[in-house]
Amino acid sequence: MISKFICDQLMNLGFLTNRCEFAAPKRYSGNGELAFAVIGCVLWFSAIVIRLGFSSKPWTLTEKLVEAASFVVFAAVPIFFLATYEGAELARRVLLRNNGLWFQTVTCFLLGVYISVVKLLGLNPARFGWLNQFDRLIIQDSFWLNVVLFLLGAFVVLRLPFVMLGLRERKPHGFKPPTLLSTIKQNSQLTFLLIANFIYFSLIHTSLISTAFKAEYSGYFIGSAYILITVLLVSPLVTPSATRMTVFDLLLTGACLLSLFCFSRPFFSFGPFIGLTLFVLVVIFGTRLGREHFGYSFQIRKTDVFYTVKAVLTAALILVPLALLLRFTQPQASTFNLPTIAHSVLFFLSYAILFGFRVGLFEEILFRSGLMVFIRDQIQAQAPLQRDRKRLVLLSAVIGSIIFGLCHIGNEPGAGIALSPFQYKAIYAALATLASMFYALAFGETNRLWASITIHGIVDTIAVLLLGASLVVPF
Repeated sequence: MISKFICDQLMNLGFLTNRCEFAAPKRYSGNGELAFAVIGCVLWFSAIVIRLGFSSKPWTLTEKLVEAASFVVFAAVPIFFLATYEGAELARRVLLRNNGLWFQTVTCFLLGVYISVVKLLGLNPARFGWLNQFDRLIIQDSFWLNVVLFLLGAFVVLRLPFVMLGLRERKPHGFKPPTLLSTIKQNSQLTFLLIANFIYFSLIHTSLISTAFKAEYSGYFIGSAYILITVLLVSPLVTPSATRMTVFDLLLTGACLLSLFCFSRPFFSFGPFIGLTLFVLVVIFGTRLGREHFGYSFQIRKTDVFYTVKAVLTAALILVPLALLLRFTQPQASTFNLPTIAHSVLFFLSYAILFGFRVGLFEEILFRSGLMVFIRDQIQAQAPLQRDRKRLVLLSAVIGSIIFGLCHIGNEPGAGIALSPFQYKAIYAALATLASMFYALAFGETNRLWASITIHGIVDTIAVLLLGASLVVPF
């Protein structure tokens, strides 16, 4: 068995799998989590301002501050704060009540404020591309009307996963599960939201009214996807569990991630993180399995710092020679062609932070706190590997990393890459799988996201800045 062979080989790297806290999660102390949330917000804000200062297209100070503030408000604050004891309490007592009403209301209000500020300040549409899109989103030449329609659509999109979460309580064990028809009859709100959601996506993603966009039909598929998820959620083949993640929760995750399309037209660069916050609230907190079950913490411990340093060095010693040997990268000597060493250091650090937060944070929460947890729970449900903590972590890491690698197979080679598209995709998937093993093992060792996000950010930064890899840069 291939997975068993890989696990046996990885066991030789003893320091990577000493504690395996992921296999038997312990209750979090909460120490230092709030401090990290504050520091994380400051770092994210600062990194964006610094990065925009190096941009070839100059940003004004106001534009820099508004762009950085938007990520803090819609990404850093919710993601980092919810990963604290205080944030968890707020989620349980306030944000999950009334099908997430407070979360949806506050998010849409803040979106309205953000749009109004950028519009009234007359900021450059070249920097905030969604400005022009609101002129023609649904109704031609009606900016504010389109804004109102967008906020109403966003409210529906943000509410749907919470209402779907309610179906988790409608499946008592030992009784006949409800059918789709009975669910529709009993839950008029869900029915109304599904219809309104289908109409909204049909309007903004098919150009039925506004002819300013290229004709497409994706809106029909996105709206139908929510309906399909609802059908599957009430299927007798899909049942929730009070002790582990199931396919039911993967479907809820899908409903959360579909919200990304709501913020892709108009395009908000922080949009994916609103969907990520949905996942955190609906799946991590809404299922009541507990933060520890999902490893949702950024607590920094001394042992984790030492582990991370060793893991980064090991990853570099393995991944860098492989990337060069396979001609996946084209090192560029001019990467740090900056006036001073201080500028070069700031350039590198801002890249590392933004890769860690804007790529690593998003992917690590979904692939580690989502997919890897799901895989572990399915393995434990089968019982044989329950007592072998190391093998449980390794097998979860291997399976999750293979899926992670395959998800990157769509990336295209950049200029100067001496590989065919097929070769590039195959090598990319293989290297992404191998790199993911370091992220997954860090998560498996600590059951906290900090180490895996840090390793992810540094690996991507080294690949782009030092090796010239043509990875997708998210800024």
